[in-house]
Amino acid sequence: MVLILISGYEIDLERALDIIKRAGVRRVGVQVPDGLKRSAPEISRIIEESGAEVLVSGDPCYGACDIDLQLCSMVDLMVHIGHSEMCESLSDRIVYIEARMPDDVTEVVERSLEFFTKERVAVCTTIQHAHMIDRVIGILRSHGIEALAGGPSPRTRHIGQVLGCCYAAARVGADEALFIGTGRFHPLGLSMATGMRVIAADPITGSVEEIETHDFLRWRYGIIARASDAKSIGILISKKPGQRRCVTARRLSSLGRSKGKNMLDVCIDRIEPERIIDLGLESVVSTACPRIALDDARRYGVPVLTPPEFEIALGMRNDYTFDEIPEACGEPEST
Repeated sequence: MVLILISGYEIDLERALDIIKRAGVRRVGVQVPDGLKRSAPEISRIIEESGAEVLVSGDPCYGACDIDLQLCSMVDLMVHIGHSEMCESLSDRIVYIEARMPDDVTEVVERSLEFFTKERVAVCTTIQHAHMIDRVIGILRSHGIEALAGGPSPRTRHIGQVLGCCYAAARVGADEALFIGTGRFHPLGLSMATGMRVIAADPITGSVEEIETHDFLRWRYGIIARASDAKSIGILISKKPGQRRCVTARRLSSLGRSKGKNMLDVCIDRIEPERIIDLGLESVVSTACPRIALDDARRYGVPVLTPPEFEIALGMRNDYTFDEIPEACGEPEST
């Protein structure tokens, strides 16, 4: 095992090195998410020792859906660090190396037991803790809880694994859900996408809490209200293979025009505040990663909506629906 431990993550390069040596790969591209960028020099050194030349992507990387396609075209093999395989159509030239957090989940899962009021609980986590899912299920079942974990799905490769754009693993007929991981975005999305009561347990901080969605919904409806008055609206279509939703973008653009809005379809790679401001629009709808609208909204000078939120702004629907992407590598360019 060729194992690197950095920033609390375990990265096993053995499979990539085996492919490089067996296939005689001469040039390797390395793509690392921003939180693990500091591991790039050590990863490059280890790969170079196998005899291959290494090119590291200096651009941001936000997930398995965010492949550096230009670098991929320049190398014989791409080593994508930190995420599990998603885009099967590209996988013959990409090796996905997962980054795992070795922290034990036992204590925090046992602390979560007092929060549950139902007998059937869906167990979910991110890729960093996916290897612990059986351990979590075992603890719950040993205390009389029927623990369930769905998956894999077109976008995920592990039982119980969820993404910010995919919560299929939680749809197992449970009454409540336990999320294992850090941060609030995933458990909040889990609650919004499924309607279940969600308990979030963080193995790093040791905190356990029930996720409350009221403040989130009030905030989002305020943004939707602001966007409903906008006359010029952009529909953002991502160039990233796992986020590209052309059919959805065309449908939303057509809906906007039917309501008298001035619509602009924008094909874009990196969605950033200054690029949106330069377009001179009053609001935009992101058909790319849901986190752009939900996690980064305060960075933008105009309202940024998800597709379901735009439908609410147009008066086309009343219920709030969390935005998910069911397809592995986004939608086709046309139907």
